[in-house]
Order: sequence, then structure tokens, then C-alpha cells
Amino acid sequence: MELERFIEDCRKAYAADPSHKAVREVVARAVSEPGAVLKWLGEPKRGEVQKLYHSPTFTILNVIWAPYMTIYPHNHRMWAVIGVYTGREDNIFWKKTGSRVTAAAAQSLCVRDAVPLGHDIIHSVTNP
Repeated sequence: MELERFIEDCRKAYAADPSHKAVREVVARAVSEPGAVLKWLGEPKRGEVQKLYHSPTFTILNVIWAPYMTIYPHNHRMWAVIGVYTGREDNIFWKKTGSRVTAAAAQSLCVRDAVPLGHDIIHSVTNP
């Protein structure tokens, strides 16, 4: 799968089903071949966020976490699909109760994982 085809497949999946379900299947198919993804995106060299595609309703990002980087708890306020093609990311999921935010669960995402996040999920991320 080439980058252009991946983007087109994601766009078509989103057009067919604006929930995360169809897009997650496209991402899962892509990250099932991590070597191919590395070929079309290149070997990560530094932490950065690369915008691969953007429209008023749909965005595809390549997020590269720097070693040992941690990002504070946040809510995307939209659904997202995380696909891991190299490395690992450790997520802590948080719940809001009144004005408090407390840890609720944790999950390590590894190569070949494709995981959806709901629009109201609060999480923090660490690159171990």
C-alpha cells in the first residue's frame, strides 16, 4: 500500500461511515505491514507531527513521539484511530468526575496495533 492509496482508502472509509470503524480497518491493514509503512513514510528521525491529509471534516497525522516524551492528559474532542508501525506508546486513560481527573486505565500500544479512541476519551501518552 502506498501513501496516496492509504489516504484515499481512509477518505473512502470515512465517507462510507463517519464513525471510527471503517477507518480503523484501513489503519489496521496498513500497520499489519510495518515495513511497508516505513517505506512510504520514511524512518522516523525526530519527534514531530506530520500532516498527511486535511479537509474540513477529516485529518490524517503521522505523530512521531521523541524518545521518553510524555504529553499531558488531553481530549481530542473527536474520535481518533492510533496505528503503530514502529516503536511503542504507553497510554494512561483518565476519567473526569466533577472537577477532578483521575487515572482509570492504561494500555501499551505496540507495532501492528490499531486502536480507536472515542470523542470523549482523555488520555496521556509516553514514548518509553
